[in-house]
Amino acid sequence: MDLSEFIDTYRDAIAQRVVESYPPRYRPSENGRPLPQLLRMPLGAQADAIRGAALSLEEHRGTTVVGEMGTGKTFIAASAAHLAGFRRILVLCPPHLTRKWKREVEETVPDARAAVVASITDLQKLRLSHGPGPLFAVMSRERAKLSYRWLPAIVERWATADGRLVRNEETLEPFRVPCCPDCFEPIVDKDGLPLTQKDLARRKRTCDECGSALWKADPSGPKRYPLADYVKHHLRGFFDLLVSDEVHEYKGRGSAQGIAAGILADACGKSLSLSGTLMGGYSSTLFHLLYRFSPEIRGEFGRGEESRWIERYGFVEHTIGRDDGESLEDGRTSRRRKYRKVIRERPGLAPAALFHLIGNSVFLRLSDVAAGLPPYEERVLLSDMETEEDGTGLSQRSAYDELFRKLRAALTDLLAKGSKRLLATYLQTLLAYPDGCTRGETVFDPETEDVLVQVPPLSEERLYPKERALVDLVAAERLAGRRVLVYATHTGTRDITGRMEEFLSRHGFRVAVMKADAVPPERREAWVAKRVEEGVDVLVCHPRLVQTGLDLVEFPTICWYETDYSVYTMRQASRRSWRIGQTEPVQVVFMAYRNTLQADALKLVAQKLQSSLAVEGELPEDGLAAYGDDGDDLMLALARKIVAGEEDAGSVES
Repeated sequence: MDLSEFIDTYRDAIAQRVVESYPPRYRPSENGRPLPQLLRMPLGAQADAIRGAALSLEEHRGTTVVGEMGTGKTFIAASAAHLAGFRRILVLCPPHLTRKWKREVEETVPDARAAVVASITDLQKLRLSHGPGPLFAVMSRERAKLSYRWLPAIVERWATADGRLVRNEETLEPFRVPCCPDCFEPIVDKDGLPLTQKDLARRKRTCDECGSALWKADPSGPKRYPLADYVKHHLRGFFDLLVSDEVHEYKGRGSAQGIAAGILADACGKSLSLSGTLMGGYSSTLFHLLYRFSPEIRGEFGRGEESRWIERYGFVEHTIGRDDGESLEDGRTSRRRKYRKVIRERPGLAPAALFHLIGNSVFLRLSDVAAGLPPYEERVLLSDMETEEDGTGLSQRSAYDELFRKLRAALTDLLAKGSKRLLATYLQTLLAYPDGCTRGETVFDPETEDVLVQVPPLSEERLYPKERALVDLVAAERLAGRRVLVYATHTGTRDITGRMEEFLSRHGFRVAVMKADAVPPERREAWVAKRVEEGVDVLVCHPRLVQTGLDLVEFPTICWYETDYSVYTMRQASRRSWRIGQTEPVQVVFMAYRNTLQADALKLVAQKLQSSLAVEGELPEDGLAAYGDDGDDLMLALARKIVAGEEDAGSVES
């Protein structure tokens, strides 16, 4: 009996054993204590999520609520904090959600005092605030991190050697070197060479000799102080809980927002993290989130031990390349070749990592909250590139192939020399060109400015295959009385939204394009409502403009004309219309050109999506996630076998 047959035969027993070995910490039958009086009634499993989160907050310093988009994480967090008895709660959220947080707290918790804090003065006023209900201070993550500008703080002295001035050989002028303003020692790099003003302006430094700061406040800049630092130094212990909304946006190791969130979590003592997408596909993205908000992780791993986390819980690909052009003599009669080893992280997370989550995390799906939701479907739609030549003597396919061939050759040559300067250009050009072929393309070496490859603009009169697919999709949806939300990621330097608006309008559709500089976050909801009132058929925008804070139920069809390669953005933006209140079936269509870098990139996103969903207990067999399933992940395949048809086995109350 092979492993697959074993799983098929004994999957019920395996599932039961898992439930017995790792019983849910929260069970409604055992922990279903009465909820406090709330101004709104919870829907479906929201009540159990509130109780579970409150229980975890009482037992752990760090708790996480992973709720699918639309599950009401704001309501759950405010209610759980109230149930757990916290009196002064600090909420950290994106800037465009501060007023929404204030409004929802006031509509949820009786006698709650909610205030948006944007300055030190606002924080100082809170110390004098008194009332019967809990206090919620809502702070934008920008205010938490923003500080004053700074400048290098140095003095310049004459450079000397052996007691004599060091002079410029041509001008005979003495050299001046930057020195510490306290001990007057020269500021040098590890090789003993003096640092330049440009070097000193890159990051804040301290003197190697005396430890003094080599930077100072810029008196001409804005007079501000990061609110996270103020809370750390002057309000430590005043707040008893930090609620971090959209916590996945703090995943970056050196992110100023993430550092500010970590400072606030430490100052408040306990934290409640909220996210619709906890993991971005790679195990390293989870490490930095857990490190900031989990004392247990900080006790087991050091700040810089990301590689140790990846080795233990991640997936690593080792590629060994042989250089056939060179060999080294090894002994008298044998020769050995030079080998190059490349190590890179791959999407995926080892199951053992879940032990850092399941004891203090609440997982919630939209279907747990809202009964009778309409169907949600994802599909991938690939188009073949145009092969018919136009007046330039090129077709879309042949022009792309020429770009690919010449850029690949130039990139390979530079990589062999140890330079990666062409890598970003290679990726951006090949991802963008198929949709911007009417603009033409000239690619320069970013260092030498030499022209590497050039293709002329193709005909603007022709409707290219993916454009035709979009027109057909919009036509079918309009016939069914449905609006379409179209995502494009090239809206700046390589802007394609003008072309999209032109060919869609040419086919009789009413099109609206939303741009970041024209519609600020606080006006986007009203702007979209106005376009719907005017009878728009298609709304075109960058997915990051609407990924949080907007309910777009008026657009039951979403088309990713260009894919964002962040799983966080993709998952958030894909669920803008599948929410409570939606009555129409929702379909999400991912478009790409077949046999191009677009299709390859879409497959990588699908693989990252698989890993991201697996952390939350979702093992989809269709949709975009299935597009990335190349059969390499044995653990996911076996897990699907156990779960398939057995979702009701044992207890799934947590």
